[in-house]
Amino acid sequence: MGRKHQSKHNEKENKIHQQKRKELTNLVQKLLNLTTVFFGATNQNKLWDHHKETIPLTKEIMSYEHSSYKEQKKSRDENIEKYVMWLKEHEVEFEGLEIASFEGYEYGLKALKSFPEDSLLLTIPKQVMMTEIDAQKSDLSEFIKDDVLMQNMPNVTLALFLLFEKSKSDSFWKPYIDTLPESYSTVLYFDLEELAELKPSPTFESSMKLYTNIARQYSYLWLRINKSNQPGLKNLKEIFTFENYR
Repeated sequence: MGRKHQSKHNEKENKIHQQKRKELTNLVQKLLNLTTVFFGATNQNKLWDHHKETIPLTKEIMSYEHSSYKEQKKSRDENIEKYVMWLKEHEVEFEGLEIASFEGYEYGLKALKSFPEDSLLLTIPKQVMMTEIDAQKSDLSEFIKDDVLMQNMPNVTLALFLLFEKSKSDSFWKPYIDTLPESYSTVLYFDLEELAELKPSPTFESSMKLYTNIARQYSYLWLRINKSNQPGLKNLKEIFTFENYR
């Protein structure tokens, strides 16, 4: 009886998951359609009308994704300590500097001594840099090679590769990735009310276009990743969310 009950429970859970996945796919497709139409808008009022649809839609998508993807987070201070050790192990030179927290600005570099003008402050070996070449040599290589967007936009390739490495517990760059902030003070995190405050400024239109461009990239990539059967994308399917991509 116990096994039978468990089997029925698992079957029910699987059906619920499949239904939610279907609903999420429909929402992402709707977002791609909406953000594609956005680029045809010719004046600021039309752009704003489209944007008033885009932000609620991305919020709905995030609520679906949040219920299925939950990340365990550690103290950023603890991660910084591990990151510094990792830098030293890989011969990054930063004598006279430390990573410090600045009130109102989060983390940055702090000088522990005076440096003469034109001094070399940092030496960073190429081996610790995350580059487009690393992405092309990874398990994402086939996906990157077949995608026109990533072939023409190295920044998109790197963003995807960063998330791919984030999904790996044994990533070479894990100490670096673990120090990254959970959010940033950019328009990608503005709600409609906050964005409306920019209306009198020249940045209002460019802010809407930036948000829409990222939402369009996300929806295009999400659909491609989730429709693909490439083995290298298995972990990426779970971690590739709008919250993580923006």
